[in-house]
Amino acid sequence: MNFRVLEKKAELLAVLAHPTRLAILQTLKNSTRCVSDIQELLDIHQPNLSQHLLLLKQAGIIDCCRKGQFRCYYVCKPTMVDALMEFLSGKYPTKIPDDISQMKPKKVTANS
Repeated sequence: MNFRVLEKKAELLAVLAHPTRLAILQTLKNSTRCVSDIQELLDIHQPNLSQHLLLLKQAGIIDCCRKGQFRCYYVCKPTMVDALMEFLSGKYPTKIPDDISQMKPKKVTANS
């Protein structure tokens, strides 16, 4: 994997590494919500919310649509968000894949 690809992945992680943005993703995980709904649910000032929504949108994680005069947001990478939320919950898989579980531990010697 080249360094530029790793840089892009690190940028994505930086966008995700904020409690407000994680709360936004949890709020949008199961349904489309208008800005006013998100604002009310998270008890956050609208200008601050708009900045967080913009970063998530620029990262390609969420998108928005217009419903009349309202701007509503939704998750456009639901598989990624589901995996992220599962990982953060601590419920990620604990079973070791079969090919790894068959491996014998390497014996450590004083010369190792």
